[in-house]
Amino acid sequence: MTAVGKARAAIAKRSPDPQARPVLVVEDDGGVRAFLVSVLQHQGYRVVAAASGEEALQLLGDEPALLAVLDVGLPGMDGFAVVDELAPDVPVIIVTGDPVHAYAQAQGRTSLNYQVLPKPVAPELLEHAVAAAL
Repeated sequence: MTAVGKARAAIAKRSPDPQARPVLVVEDDGGVRAFLVSVLQHQGYRVVAAASGEEALQLLGDEPALLAVLDVGLPGMDGFAVVDELAPDVPVIIVTGDPVHAYAQAQGRTSLNYQVLPKPVAPELLEHAVAAAL
């Protein structure tokens, strides 16, 4: 197989299954959102991405998320309000510029299965967090 053929086969293996439960990404910064989506799609996940909590819930509809990757400080609904609308078994990765504040907000949420990653997040760190969450 040629190098091009191998590259195409590798991409095909990472192509998301349209029937798979999606990973939800909620991030108001367009550049960060595009980065998160790119890393997750590269890992083979089907991604639903939104700039706000309200948009995320509308896009997700009744479909259960496999995982949520989100910022806490969002316009309108904050990240924890989005989490409250998801099924309780959905793991959450919080990507934030203020991890101390995110940990403080998560206190007392016993049902929350979460990790906090500081911005800017390295792709390898996000990939490791996703693997640990799932």
